[in-house]
Amino acid sequence: LHRRHTTLRRGMLRRRTSSAAPSAPRADAKTPTRLRRRSSTPISSSDANDVQTLHPVLLVAFLSALLLCARWSVSVNLPDPVPAYASLGLFSEERALAHARKLQSFGIRVVGTPELENAERYVVDAATALTTEAHTTRPDLDVEFLVHRPSGSFRQYFLNHDIANAYTNLTNVAVRVRRRGELNGDGDQNQKAVLLNAHFDTTLGSPGGADCASCVGVLLEVLRVLIHDKQNVPNAPVVFLLNGGEETFMQAAHGFVAHHPWRSTIGVVINVEATGSAGPDVLFRETGGWPAELYAKVAQRPVATATIRDLVRFANLPVDTDFSVFVDPALNYGNLPGIDLASMLDGFAYHTDRDLVERIEKGSVQVYGENVLAAT
Repeated sequence: LHRRHTTLRRGMLRRRTSSAAPSAPRADAKTPTRLRRRSSTPISSSDANDVQTLHPVLLVAFLSALLLCARWSVSVNLPDPVPAYASLGLFSEERALAHARKLQSFGIRVVGTPELENAERYVVDAATALTTEAHTTRPDLDVEFLVHRPSGSFRQYFLNHDIANAYTNLTNVAVRVRRRGELNGDGDQNQKAVLLNAHFDTTLGSPGGADCASCVGVLLEVLRVLIHDKQNVPNAPVVFLLNGGEETFMQAAHGFVAHHPWRSTIGVVINVEATGSAGPDVLFRETGGWPAELYAKVAQRPVATATIRDLVRFANLPVDTDFSVFVDPALNYGNLPGIDLASMLDGFAYHTDRDLVERIEKGSVQVYGENVLAAT
């Protein structure tokens, strides 16, 4: 009996060992069912390839649709231009563009050329006429006019290179508007001013209809509205700077910050630029924080983006504006808080012979001027 029992037990063990097929380790009971299902159904290589090719296509399609919607929204939301015969207390795109057309008629206005000298004379005459008109119609305002011709040099970092930028006898046309009481009033005589800046020179080969004859037209029209609208008295002094040397790497702006008699009176800057001939003004750079917040509250149709600022800063794009000089902490009267504005749509015309006043989309200058006037 003992021998038969031993033989039977050995046979059972052999049958169990031979019948047990090799299998994968069993999942732990604590392992979630979702994970066990994923491990048991691997993704095929064809499915993985489909996902990799489909995702970028969807992304590009989404971004394209987003850009088209934004472009359509901007075009629809542009205001109707105010005609030249409208009330003198309103900003008029047609009156602003009349200045731009006159500047464009002088041709390509590169620093050191007769064309720029002709443009300078026109800007001086227009600013002088408005100053003279203010002296006779606005006894409550003190309006000063000054033509300054600075010379100097400064170190500049551009496209990963240190360069020495020198200039001689450039032109800065400036008009300062402030309440009469601010001259001798207690506590108000040292109040800082708002600086509005635009340039009337152009780059090589471009008539500069948008960049930046339209900007000069905007500021001249804003100045005219301030003089004619007796209900709109500026709370702080306003300095209108029309400079003749931005395309030569911001030389005239440096001449103002480093050498102008009014440089110590500036408290904030609004730089008016154009890198396209369509669309509203876009706030794309700012310093100090509060100027951008204030602009968002008071502007009629504020638009802003941080993308351009990051591209200029990190991608070494060969573009810059006078704003970089005004906010430079290395300058004694730089490091200003402020905002940098520019019209950006239709950039195909930027710095080309296609940059004409006739190409500027209707309503673009109107919204630009209304926003700047509200911020002033």
